[in-house]
Amino acid sequence: MPGKCGIRLLRTMILPAAWFCLVTSALAKYDPEARVESARLYGNLNDYAYYFTDLLVGSPKPQLTSVIVDTGSHLIGFPCSGCSHCGHHLEPALNIGQSQTAQWVPCNTNHHCDSCSKIGDLENGTCAYSEGYSEGSAISGHWFTDYVQLGDAVSQNPPVRGRMGCHSSENNLFYTQKANGIMGLAPSSVLQAGEAGEEPAFATHGQPTILDDLFRDKEHVDSRVFSICLADAGGMLTVGGYNTPNHLNSSSIQWARMRAAQYYFVFTKMLEVEDVMVAADPNEFGATIIDTGTTLTYFPGIVYDTLVSDLRAYCVGHAGCGAVQTDERCWKLNDENPDAKPDGFPTLFLHFSSYTEDEVEKVDWPASSFLNKRYDGLWCYTFHEHAESHTILGISWILNKDAIFDIANGRFGIAKAKCPEFRKVPRLWEVTRGLFPHLRGRFSNGHLSILAVFLSVGCAGVGLRAMRRRTFHPDLELEVVLE
Repeated sequence: MPGKCGIRLLRTMILPAAWFCLVTSALAKYDPEARVESARLYGNLNDYAYYFTDLLVGSPKPQLTSVIVDTGSHLIGFPCSGCSHCGHHLEPALNIGQSQTAQWVPCNTNHHCDSCSKIGDLENGTCAYSEGYSEGSAISGHWFTDYVQLGDAVSQNPPVRGRMGCHSSENNLFYTQKANGIMGLAPSSVLQAGEAGEEPAFATHGQPTILDDLFRDKEHVDSRVFSICLADAGGMLTVGGYNTPNHLNSSSIQWARMRAAQYYFVFTKMLEVEDVMVAADPNEFGATIIDTGTTLTYFPGIVYDTLVSDLRAYCVGHAGCGAVQTDERCWKLNDENPDAKPDGFPTLFLHFSSYTEDEVEKVDWPASSFLNKRYDGLWCYTFHEHAESHTILGISWILNKDAIFDIANGRFGIAKAKCPEFRKVPRLWEVTRGLFPHLRGRFSNGHLSILAVFLSVGCAGVGLRAMRRRTFHPDLELEVVLE
């Protein structure tokens, strides 16, 4: 769909994934003094290939839903009851009828509707949306407004009234993913080209996003900044500030210049393998965006090819990096200890235009992040070639860092961090209900629930691994943000 952001979801095999009890190394609660909201993140690189959080929607009794956290798109939406084609997700579909404060959005020119259809008693119909994605996935439904809170009840974040999507249809991987829906955190402004030599101006982009709704609540949110701290499993989303206690003692925040215009653009200057230059011309990287809705990191072909070649050359000169290369993208460590790490590999360094004029921020990307251990024991690159001449810094680049989006000041911060880990516990009945259908005739639901409690201690679930990749096509905007 021209001009719209898309996610390319690459199907891979279904892999076993153990379900663990919730691990809480830090609380994620609202801080009324600092006016900062926090919410737990769940997910990982291998099993989910995305990170997601909970939302509480409606009143007087809020309903729980789960949404992928995506800084590369704008739409927030999830399945509602009565959906004609929606998958089986972590939480039940939202029941709009149970909320006394839900209102359908009327169909008029002010609400940027893709179409209009008759739902409820609105005279001119209800505002509908339809979003298509590059690999064939699609979601469609109707807009409504209601109260929404970040996180679950433990987070105690204040509710705000926001506009959300009520899915009536999901296709492909939106149908099969575990999380209920998606929460786009991309900025709601676009660039307008200025006169020659002038900075581009900003203009409001169509409908407000969930971030606009949160930032508008100045009584509870202090500033237009949010951060995403991703651990190997789970993490934390913070709105109104960032959590310096998560930052490692030796790690100060590195601030790069950022332009928030439909996407979060940073300006890549150079890429190195240790002290060997891979690319030093900013034009080789094209436009660079920070995107938590993309699993891997993507470089233009010329940068990717050189990087792979330079890594291979480095390992040839350094005892094979303690590994044997099995194909272009994967390595097998010589150390057969299951806890062994790719310590023999070099560190990559990305250089960005600093927030401070005429300076450069050199950000390291360790081998433990640009290589990922698969279930077959191989360590494979978490970066890939982009079909277009642009760079996408995805989840694999953000791992074990606190990524700070300071929209108010036009800067992107990055700090090494010990991000809190959280793991989602499936409802016990959801785990076990399909395991023993032959017992249903002999035991009541209550007895089966008790059985589920005992069995869930050692139970294993099944996770669907689906690589997510961003494809974006705002050509005019890409031209004006390039330096």
